[in-house]
Amino acid sequence: MKYLLAFTLSVVLSLPCLAQSYLVYTVKGEVVSKDKAKAAPIRPGDQLTEKAVVSVSADGRLTVIDEKGETLFTLKEGIGTLSSLIENQQSKARPVTPSFLAFVREKISTKNNPKDVNYMQSAGVTYRGWGQHWIPLQAGTPGTLLDPLRESFALARQAIADNDLDLLLSVSDRLDSLGLVRYDFPLVTAYMPQSFNGYFLFDPLCLVDLTANLDPSLPFADQIADMPVPMAPSTDNKLSGGNILCNYYLLQPGQRLELAVECSGYCEIAALSLSGAVTASFEGNDSCFCTYPAETTAHIILTNHSETQEAVLFAINAE
Repeated sequence: MKYLLAFTLSVVLSLPCLAQSYLVYTVKGEVVSKDKAKAAPIRPGDQLTEKAVVSVSADGRLTVIDEKGETLFTLKEGIGTLSSLIENQQSKARPVTPSFLAFVREKISTKNNPKDVNYMQSAGVTYRGWGQHWIPLQAGTPGTLLDPLRESFALARQAIADNDLDLLLSVSDRLDSLGLVRYDFPLVTAYMPQSFNGYFLFDPLCLVDLTANLDPSLPFADQIADMPVPMAPSTDNKLSGGNILCNYYLLQPGQRLELAVECSGYCEIAALSLSGAVTASFEGNDSCFCTYPAETTAHIILTNHSETQEAVLFAINAE
């Protein structure tokens, strides 16, 4: 029996260990894998083991995904095994949803026109409960409850203007902590849903995807129009946790869209668009906040005052 156990252990120990595998999502600059004296370029769709020796140039970036662990890593300049770069470098680790992984796989396989990839309006899971690290909003002067959201949007605009990928990633973290929930608000006026592909969307997962795909050497604004948009579907579940209910709309020039929102107590709204030309109001009033003693159906009007089509994030405090 002793010899049988020893033999079994020797067989097990002689078996090769299965190395962790990573899916390459995006490559910017010079990024190669090295095997002795040979170097081969790394391309999107490649599978790299944790033991692969990788070199990322000074102006390069490599984005890989641990599909089993549902985690995305962004790697900067360095050389070493992939596992050591992930562990030792200033890599940015982000949890991702199954719907985002499906989006990535489809995008990588759609080589001719990745913009044809569906923007995930009807696939995957909602963001409610995705990060689960949200911090309750702090009450203050009326009209300032959603200021953390407004301030984050201002930082995102600054990141786009300055081609600052790190700032864009930090904004994604801020949004995750705010507890955004993409909610299916009842519509009073007619609205034709459209793809958000090619538009900037102020959304945590969309910002993560932008940082993986944008080229820091080119103006961000010029690149956004050519990119597909990963996006989870909306929910009508108001019982789970989350600080802010929100949704995204594409409004034509001059278009008014009316939403019917059940409000109780203090309610504050915000409409955020790159141009700043979209407004949100209670019943057409100028104030961005209102207090309802009892649960009331509030009619909120979004208006696009510009002469171009605008993508807008509408938000209201959830509790």
